[in-house]
Amino acid sequence: MTKKTFKPPADRSPRPRSFEGESRGRRPKNKQMRRHARTQCAENTHFAANRRLFEGKIINLSAGGTYIQSKAQFFIGQDVVVAGPFADDQSEMKRQGKIVRLDAQGFAVRFLY
Repeated sequence: MTKKTFKPPADRSPRPRSFEGESRGRRPKNKQMRRHARTQCAENTHFAANRRLFEGKIINLSAGGTYIQSKAQFFIGQDVVVAGPFADDQSEMKRQGKIVRLDAQGFAVRFLY
C-alpha cells in the first residue's frame, strides 16, 4: 500500500504551520494577556439589574471590568450598574456595564465607559 500525499490546488498555498511554542492567534498558556491589569478584591457590593437591587462580592477589579460573586441568575449582554471602589482614591462610585461571562459562582462585567 502506498502512502498518499496531499497537494493543495495550484491556486492556493498550504496553510502556514505554527512552530513549537507558538500558536496562531491564541493566548500563550500560563500568561494573561489583558488590556487592563486585575486587582484582587473581596469587597461587598450592591448592583442593579432589571430595576432591582442585588448584593454580591467583587472578587477582582480592573479599569475595564470586574468579576462579581453572586447567586442571582443573569444572562450575557444584560446591563448592570455596579457600586464599588472604582475611583483613583478608592472611594465608592457607580459604573455601568454589560455582563460578558457567567459561571456557577458569579459573572464578569465589562464597563461601558
